[in-house]
Amino acid sequence: MKVLERSLVAPIAALALLMGLGSRARAQDSTPESGEPITAVDPTTLSYDYLVDGDLTADAPANRAYRSLQAAYDAAPEGTADKPTVIGIAPNVYLLTGASLTITKNYVTLLGLTNNRRAVVLADNRGNAQGASDNGYVIIVNATGFTARNLTILNYCNVDYDYPGDPSKSLLKRSDVITQAVALQASGDKHVYDNVALLSRLDTMFLQTTRSYFKNVFIEGTDDFIGGGTVSAWEDSEIFFPTGSGVMSAGNVAFINSRFTSAGGLQFSKTGGVGVALLNCVMTAPGIGVAWVRGNAPPRPNQNYVTYRVKDGAGNPVAIADGSTGPATFEYSWELSDQQALAFNPWNLLRATPTGVADDWDPAGARATYEAAGQGSLVYRMFLSGTPASVRTGAAGATIGAAVAPVRVPDPSITWSTPSSSIALSRTTGPDVVVTGNTTGTPEYVPVIATAANGFHATAWVHVEPPYLDPPILTSGPTLRPPAGGQIAVDYGYDLAGHEDQSVITWSICGDAGCASPRDVAVSRDGLPLKAHTLTPGDVGNFIRVGVQPKHNVSDPGPAVFAISGSPIAACDLGSSTVSPDFRDFVATANSSYVSGLWTVIGTWTVEAGAAYVNGYGARAGSQGAALLYQEDAKHGDMQIALTMTPEKTSGAGFGSPGSSADGNSQKSDIYIKYDPRTKTGYALRYWRTTQSAQACMYQLFRIDNGVGTPLNDTQVLSGVFRPSTELVMKVVGDHLTVEAHNSTNAETLSLEGTITPNDFGGAGVAWYGTVPRGNSNVYSKFEISYPGVAVETCPPPSGAAGAIGTGTGGGQAGAGGGVVGGGAAGAPASGGGGCGCAIEDRPRMSPWLLGAALLLAVRRGRSARRRRTLASVSLLASSIPARLRFRRNVQPPAARASQEVGQPLGHLTFTAPPSSVQMQDELGLVTSVQLPPVGRGGDRRGQMQVQAGLEVHAAGTVTQF
Repeated sequence: MKVLERSLVAPIAALALLMGLGSRARAQDSTPESGEPITAVDPTTLSYDYLVDGDLTADAPANRAYRSLQAAYDAAPEGTADKPTVIGIAPNVYLLTGASLTITKNYVTLLGLTNNRRAVVLADNRGNAQGASDNGYVIIVNATGFTARNLTILNYCNVDYDYPGDPSKSLLKRSDVITQAVALQASGDKHVYDNVALLSRLDTMFLQTTRSYFKNVFIEGTDDFIGGGTVSAWEDSEIFFPTGSGVMSAGNVAFINSRFTSAGGLQFSKTGGVGVALLNCVMTAPGIGVAWVRGNAPPRPNQNYVTYRVKDGAGNPVAIADGSTGPATFEYSWELSDQQALAFNPWNLLRATPTGVADDWDPAGARATYEAAGQGSLVYRMFLSGTPASVRTGAAGATIGAAVAPVRVPDPSITWSTPSSSIALSRTTGPDVVVTGNTTGTPEYVPVIATAANGFHATAWVHVEPPYLDPPILTSGPTLRPPAGGQIAVDYGYDLAGHEDQSVITWSICGDAGCASPRDVAVSRDGLPLKAHTLTPGDVGNFIRVGVQPKHNVSDPGPAVFAISGSPIAACDLGSSTVSPDFRDFVATANSSYVSGLWTVIGTWTVEAGAAYVNGYGARAGSQGAALLYQEDAKHGDMQIALTMTPEKTSGAGFGSPGSSADGNSQKSDIYIKYDPRTKTGYALRYWRTTQSAQACMYQLFRIDNGVGTPLNDTQVLSGVFRPSTELVMKVVGDHLTVEAHNSTNAETLSLEGTITPNDFGGAGVAWYGTVPRGNSNVYSKFEISYPGVAVETCPPPSGAAGAIGTGTGGGQAGAGGGVVGGGAAGAPASGGGGCGCAIEDRPRMSPWLLGAALLLAVRRGRSARRRRTLASVSLLASSIPARLRFRRNVQPPAARASQEVGQPLGHLTFTAPPSSVQMQDELGLVTSVQLPPVGRGGDRRGQMQVQAGLEVHAAGTVTQF
């Protein structure tokens, strides 16, 4: 190994003296109060195997000296743990232009031959969509035993760099627009970074190592700039937020005696992370600006966030909130005791992987000190298994396990406890515990605490429910009301016995009264029964079917019981010509068919709840290219759409990376108006993330022809309006298209206009072509489509009152009802399990007798010995009666002979008048038809119905004359 050549000593010593005596420079790795980061290292004592010197006139392979780092690395062999290969780098700026330096050789050390890490700079200026198609990685390491000392790794894509002592070597950024520009991606095991600066803005470092040690490291970034790997320890380091705030995306990291410099707020992760330890650290963010999670923190964490004597700049204790928004809560972390804090030393943390056998890696050279103090095998982490868990009282329990890290601890025992009486634990000590429910109250989350021998603990949250009862039994309905006020509603009843109705209600449309091919158009969510459905143009001409799955808060849903409208929905039943789905009941299942009046759902969408959303719900794009498209085949002129959107990126950039206006998945989105989804033709507002700004998107109007977009005009607007609760209105009046938008966050707005060639399309929609990991997508909580000047049809007054709409089960056909021409009275609704809603005509010159009948047969699985019967039968009687019908509950009809048991009706009969046949469809889908004989003496019809074995027949209604 060579010692630094004497010819280099004088220049380096002079440079060090110059930097030590010169004026304070506000460099990227210096806070305003700091000067040059000079260390006590004597550069003349540093030794190396290969030399990199940018001032050489040519490479000298015989002397193992090279002008570039790439050439030196190519020539250097792989080292060993006992003898790493050291590449010494003389002070200079080394541009790794056009391609990353990729290090895959084990045990290689990059050693800056300086006492100022800012004097040895390894740099490139490429970022995503700014000189690179990827994230412009300067150095990629995938090796064991990599070490970097006394140097700076810089991606100056979005940041200037002032080189110390020689302004001619300073570097100017490529762009002011911040993009993903990675300085270092590190993977492998046993990495050491000592007296190193890692500089960029967005995504400065991707740390993916098994173990790594950082000592006297300066790292800066805006978002996503650390990582963490399996375990890493940072000592005496600084984490700097150059724009005043940000989220570092750090996990499985212990920060020891380190400083977090932020003028505003800072967060450790974007969602509930994987754990961070802070010991004797300083946080400069003001007030409660420090949080574990950006945004609203998910409740009930089970990861390990721990702190020990964390202070602010004035030495006051710092309370770290769970989330940066929403009510301030402090459940994510807990304060270590003096004894527990002893475990967080680099020897204990890094001498083995958390679950591996110790190989006694000692990057800090501190083994003797900590072993002498008995601090080499202490618990610093716990791993939980079997979570999240849910248990139901009276049912099988859930097993939760826990293990400590490191595995070598002398006492790995676990103690289990809970402060709640709603659950029971099978034992209090052991590697796992069985949790069973022990409550008759409302469902709740309760903690189960696993504690190690040194008091380190982790919390598993268990959702416990009371004993579940059978689903409630319907005592009436379901019965559909006639459409009114633009809605159709369902009535049903059952004895809840004090419980809360949480029936699962699904609304469907059917092309025929038998509902052979239902299409769901609305669904209830979150235990809120959807008792009314707002009618839309897609319902017109279709029968409406409602399915009610009886459920309360301590039962599972029962089998669906259905009711179907007696006639198709008419255009005059609509309450408005405006289309505005309520995303609380929106059907987000993919459906690529284009049907007028309905939404085409392309790709993955999820309905999500949130206080910031209109009506508390919105639709989130879950796949790139996902689209919600409203098909309208009727011809329309003027048109307007109004949207409310909440992007997960709150900076105004909207998308995960820069995109373009090109068709396809190019980090953009379209909002369509005067659009025909079937032919992919119409107009759109297109917007995309641009390299011109990190806080704005570019917006432009487009014409779409057969799926191909062409700019409507040359106007492009760069705006930061795309932030939470963005409200946007697009209008077409004649040939004039306008767009106006604003948000609830800042004063940014958007205004665009253009001239179109009018068409008669009335469709609209959105398409999201951005990537969709959490933090990158968009939620639409309002999409209102209106057609100015279009009036809603008015239904003519009925000449006869409508009859009650009947019920059926398992998809069975419901009883027909409804008023008819003439003055005849309609059938009254059943007081029991629903009625057929028969309507009787009273036409002139008809037979003096009018025949009608109503008999509801309920079918259910027998729970008695009668299940063994192979056949049951009932006689059906239809009598000649006057035009009015009365229904009585639980009265055996004349001539009905079968085993009787009153209960939930699960079958249904439909009639014609006069009836010639009877049909029943049971919950299994079995249809039985009986032909009745001709009218006999007295105007009676009689018939026999056979019912499948294992089923019982009972009467729940009768007909009487009055």
